Amino acid sequence: MTALRKLNARGIAAFQEYLRSIRAGSDFQSSPALLYVDEFSSAIQPRIEIAPRKFASKLDTAVYLSNVLQPIESPTLASDAGLWAWLALFYFDQLSPIGADGKRRPREDYHYITGGAGRWVNERHLLAGPYRIYKMHGDRARLLLHPAVHQHGNFIYDLSFHRDLITNRGLIAAIDMLYWNARTKRPKRGATTASRPGNLRRLIAVLQQLDLNYDLFGMRAAEILSLLPEEFAAWLPGQTAMYDRTHG
Repeated sequence: MTALRKLNARGIAAFQEYLRSIRAGSDFQSSPALLYVDEFSSAIQPRIEIAPRKFASKLDTAVYLSNVLQPIESPTLASDAGLWAWLALFYFDQLSPIGADGKRRPREDYHYITGGAGRWVNERHLLAGPYRIYKMHGDRARLLLHPAVHQHGNFIYDLSFHRDLITNRGLIAAIDMLYWNARTKRPKRGATTASRPGNLRRLIAVLQQLDLNYDLFGMRAAEILSLLPEEFAAWLPGQTAMYDRTHG
């Protein structure tokens, strides 16, 4: 176990340089000094212990962080750049794994350090984003948080461009009802396939049209589902298996 810390401005700048050096081919250091040296980071109070654990998914990550960070939970916690940068560095081996070619290729800085420009860019942080989404939606966020911790996946990628959608609790519950396979505990097959009627991107397009005439943010999941065209009926529980058999 390791005591949670947060990077200061100097530590964040050093982390950015660390990312640049890895992209340039430098060797990865699993425990860089800036994680623990007071010159680059400071301890969190009250003391919180962080485990060097392996996460099964983004949801697993979000549940763990939600529990462990509970003593310091606040409305601004998800935007604490120093804390999330420290966590990203602590779990960097998982957030930027070695590829099939034997090389490690970090993503853009904002995947590891919050506070970048852009309306929804902070949700692209590989740890703060899942944490924030889980705090909003709980287990209903399982579709968005199904991928591995270093990946975004189509659901979170497509929805993150529309903040009014991803923050809508009734809508996320409706999407869960449409596209989550409770038996396999995975997204339903074909949910993000562009050629299949009622796919995710088609849903987003329909919702944007409905939003012109309905207050979707104030509606429950069942109310939102009742507004959708017939093509989405095949995605409701019990209907997708029949579709797969006839279109397999």
